[in-house]
Amino acid sequence: MRHEGVVDALQDRFASEDRKPLAEHVADYLGHCEHVGQAAKHIEEKDRHLKRLQEETGVQRLSDLTVKLLEQHMHNLRERGLSARTCNFARQVAVAFVSWANRTGRVASNPLTVVSKLEERKDRRRVRRPLTDAELARLLEVTEPVGRKAWYMTAAFAGLRKGDLLRLTWADIDFEQNTITVRGGKSGRVDVVPMHPQLADELRARRATSRALPTARVFPKVVANETRQRDFLKAGLAREEVVIDENGKPVMTGKRKRRPKTRIVTADDEGHEVDLHALRTTLGTNLARAGVAPQLAQRIMRHADYRTTLTHYTVLGVADTTKAIEQLPSIELDSERLAATGTTDTTSKQDICQRQQYAQQREHKTVQPNTKQCENTPDSAQIQESHKALSSKDLHGAMRDNAKECKKAGDGNRTHITSLEGWGFTIKLRPHSLSPSNIPPPQPTVKQFPPTNPNSPQTSPKRHTPLPTHTFNAPSPAASLAPPLAP
Repeated sequence: MRHEGVVDALQDRFASEDRKPLAEHVADYLGHCEHVGQAAKHIEEKDRHLKRLQEETGVQRLSDLTVKLLEQHMHNLRERGLSARTCNFARQVAVAFVSWANRTGRVASNPLTVVSKLEERKDRRRVRRPLTDAELARLLEVTEPVGRKAWYMTAAFAGLRKGDLLRLTWADIDFEQNTITVRGGKSGRVDVVPMHPQLADELRARRATSRALPTARVFPKVVANETRQRDFLKAGLAREEVVIDENGKPVMTGKRKRRPKTRIVTADDEGHEVDLHALRTTLGTNLARAGVAPQLAQRIMRHADYRTTLTHYTVLGVADTTKAIEQLPSIELDSERLAATGTTDTTSKQDICQRQQYAQQREHKTVQPNTKQCENTPDSAQIQESHKALSSKDLHGAMRDNAKECKKAGDGNRTHITSLEGWGFTIKLRPHSLSPSNIPPPQPTVKQFPPTNPNSPQTSPKRHTPLPTHTFNAPSPAASLAPPLAP
């Protein structure tokens, strides 16, 4: 029936895979994670969450993994008091497992991708704080005699995690280029990070005293959590407090000499903790304070997304924001500029009145080159008399180049007779008075001239045909003039 198309081969395969126990698919998935090179600790966490999912929900087949089942499982984890980050990790493991089953042809699709994540910012159980320069200096001082200074300095200046410190060999350190190569990290990449000069000097001195092979580990002994807590206590980064039982009484310890049991607390009054991983937070915060771009800080911290660097590894307080505000430039007020615009009360009314006597628009001070300034500037009466004595050509300056001016008897108030010559004819206009009462009728005179000699140097080399005589009736000058002003 499969060959005849009655039964779909793909659906038959999905049904065959669904009949297998879920534990068998989980074992295959964990083998795949190991094959691709995931960390052993990460694989153990996936195994633990998938087993808890099977035990608490009773799921037995791949088809039983539904959206409702995963949401109910996350709700049960929250009811048990687990953090939102732990619930999101359980969701991440379940979604990754079904996605792998989909890629390998065990299920048709992955319905768990629609399950929403929980908000982690509102339920952060462990908040780390960065160390100040004074606190880091005290930590390095108290650990130098016991040989653990390089351990903490590498974590603070290079941002290496605890697993990175354990896998670090001398071959991974390049003292010529001042770089550290991180292999087999959390992301599975091979990253090269720069090395601080102070860290390079400390590791170079450690290499000179150890005389180890290039394949030897830089830190043969692991600094345990108890040792780290005692180092923090000596440096003043932690405090020691008495353990209280359910009745509020101190828990006593010791067989012969009974004494209260104590523990080392690395959290401050606000609940912010300081541990080895907090040195990475110190590095990310110092990079932000130094003004390093988030993209560069991301590469130094070896994060896949720069938002992880900004959200979890950059802790800026009020002191940082106050310092940023103090770096802004101050605005200095110009008293003279404010007095000129009238924004101050230092200007008296007498000064304002004197300033209003000047014209709003100042004189134009730009002059043409090679010009001389007149010593005595004429007044308006002299300018008017000079205008009367000027001819029409001098007043208007818009006459043609070949026009000739005819001087007639009379004062300067009468209109001059102007003759226009060109193209073989001349037009003459007689002067008229500006008074409308004694305006004679227009009598234009047109005089014909013989054609110009083409051989004359004053004419154009082109020949012109003689034009016939034409008579023009010039309009009355009073038609285009306004009525005379009253004396």
